[in-house]
Amino acid sequence: MVLYLKLDQKTWGQLDYTDSATYDLSGTVYDENTFTNARDISGFTGTFRLINQEGETVFSSTQNLTLNNDGTFLMKFGNGATPHAHGLHKVRLRLEVSGSRITAVGVNGSDELFLEYD
Repeated sequence: MVLYLKLDQKTWGQLDYTDSATYDLSGTVYDENTFTNARDISGFTGTFRLINQEGETVFSSTQNLTLNNDGTFLMKFGNGATPHAHGLHKVRLRLEVSGSRITAVGVNGSDELFLEYD
């Protein structure tokens, strides 16, 4: 079983970080690929991952990741804890709860994030 994610942003400045929730990387996790019913992910522990075009994980973090009951998630990059990569990447959200691990993936580019040089 997979869940589906849709990012709110499509571009991020490489090595950018902030302490303001206004600028967090965010998205929503859904039960189906039509993005109709958001999934309550507040009971899960999450891992935020960036996957490059070769399928390799180039960034992975459990820190500063907020999972909400309305299906939204917020990833706050901190100073020294930001992706050091450039180009188009896929976002994967690994969700774990006792006895289960479910990955949220995108559909038709809904999980694509372009990391831009500053």
